Amino acid sequence: MGCYKTILDFFWGGIPLENTLENHRRWVESKGIEGEKAVLTGANLPEIDLEYRDLRAAVLSEANFRGANLISVTFRGANLKKAIFTKSCLKWAILRYADLRESDFEDAELENADLRDVDLRGANLKKALLVEANLWCANLEDTDLREANMELANLSEANLTNANLEGANFLMTNFNGTTLQGANLTNAFNLALDRIARAKTLYHAKLDASLLNVIKEKYPHLLDKPEQ
Repeated sequence: MGCYKTILDFFWGGIPLENTLENHRRWVESKGIEGEKAVLTGANLPEIDLEYRDLRAAVLSEANFRGANLISVTFRGANLKKAIFTKSCLKWAILRYADLRESDFEDAELENADLRDVDLRGANLKKALLVEANLWCANLEDTDLREANMELANLSEANLTNANLEGANFLMTNFNGTTLQGANLTNAFNLALDRIARAKTLYHAKLDASLLNVIKEKYPHLLDKPEQ
């Protein structure tokens, strides 16, 4: 665990950040009747300790959470487009339905994170730790997942069209119904045939020659152009 800054070290709009987050808590708990939704577009919050905070539906686009402690934080439905999470710890974080387009998670820890139904199009997840992360139905089109650790991750029904997965670790990864059209899977580790064969499509995917030859022989339908 790193050395994090307390929330008391931060201000937003000239007032303590704690006040803004307290108003957001009241807004969440009263379902919008009391308090006020947090709008923190472009907030600079590096190394902040927000463990267990509830920031569901908050507007945090372009916010800087570099190196932050975000363990078990709730970002459900939040706007986090272009937010920076480089080297942040998001273990057990809840990000379901969040807008994470073009966000930066390089070297971030996302073990056991709930990433179901998120929009991660164009995001940077290079070297991210996604062990046991749940990415069911996530949109990962054009994402950079090079050298990511996806051991035991759930990619069921996820869209990884044109994603770069070069050098990623796929030990026991769930590929049930995963779209891998145009994805780069070269030099991947632990990419088991019986698991990748459960994908929805591998049309135009880049695969190591040895694996590609076996798929051509046993599962040629995976290489066919998918129906629109």
